[in-house]
Amino acid sequence: MSKINLMAVIAFILSGCSSSIIIVNVSRDSDPYEMYGRIPQRSFSVNDAVSDSISERWEAEINGGFPPSSVTIYDNFVFANDLSGRVFCFDINTGKTLGQLKLKGSVYTAPIAEQFRLIFALAQRETNKSILNYYNYTAGRIIREITIDGLIMTELIKLEDGIVFNAENGLAARYDFSGNLVWETKTKSFTHSSPAFENGFIFFGNDDGEIIALDGTNGSVKYRKKIAGPFFCGASVSDGTAYIGNDDGNLYALDLYTGNVIWKQQTGGRIEMVPAVDDHDVIIGNLKGDIFSLNKNKGSINWVKNLGGVFNTSPLVTKNKLIIPDLNEKIFIAEKKTGEVTNVYNFDGRVKLTPVFHKNFLFIGYDNGVLKAYEFH
Repeated sequence: MSKINLMAVIAFILSGCSSSIIIVNVSRDSDPYEMYGRIPQRSFSVNDAVSDSISERWEAEINGGFPPSSVTIYDNFVFANDLSGRVFCFDINTGKTLGQLKLKGSVYTAPIAEQFRLIFALAQRETNKSILNYYNYTAGRIIREITIDGLIMTELIKLEDGIVFNAENGLAARYDFSGNLVWETKTKSFTHSSPAFENGFIFFGNDDGEIIALDGTNGSVKYRKKIAGPFFCGASVSDGTAYIGNDDGNLYALDLYTGNVIWKQQTGGRIEMVPAVDDHDVIIGNLKGDIFSLNKNKGSINWVKNLGGVFNTSPLVTKNKLIIPDLNEKIFIAEKKTGEVTNVYNFDGRVKLTPVFHKNFLFIGYDNGVLKAYEFH
């Protein structure tokens, strides 16, 4: 029996692409890619060895441009958001559009794919508010809409029993999977840094150059420290250390539990990319076209390469390669140990999405709203 509700798909096709519906039947997925960065700590690494050669499996288009985000995946369905207020669902094997949600506003952040539902934020600039949507894609309907005071422009975190997010006005909040508010905290500082979570600590930076850690249980402030210049870079966390870069060009490693600086490394250019961390190294790029590999414990430089690009989107780190998106319409494939570029792929638009390698497909998204699936060979 097909996982896709055939009648709903036929209705969608007959009614035209302007319909606002996603309705699919899913099987339980033991290994989904259900949020930006895959896990609450934000991980952009996989333990797979890959080649430097890829071939296209399929291409799909969305309505508007991509933000610097990523796809999410549950079962055989790929979800992508755009800046025209839409969320799309594609068949992972064929790229066929299975439905779309069409709403008023912009979806800046990757939708959370959680079993039978999507949770996503619709930012509405004209009102300076957001709508947090809970959408049941087995029933094909929105089951909860929550008005949030502030624009949600940073990535959501999925926890075991709910979600956490922050908004541009400094609001941070936690909701359960039924859409009930657990807590909210007003930090009262403009925030464009996506949070990360580990061991009960929610960590992010703000435009004032502060780092903030909140208690994931009740939202209380664990610490709040002025570090340096503004943080527009999102955070990633690994083994009790938080990694975050700022406008001064510094990458910081901080003790997650105290906020104390363990080390910092100057990169020479503004950092907007969320650091990619694996078991040994941190990969970070800046807007001047430099890519660094650093020892995650010491901050010492393993290697640095200037590739002449603009790097504001996290790379994919594999066992042996780096897949590095460049806003200048390229993807670099480089050796992880040395940074040597072994292949370059050119695109017809700015590469916006963090590459995702999942279920043997590599997903690349670029302007104007083109999503491609590749296979390594």
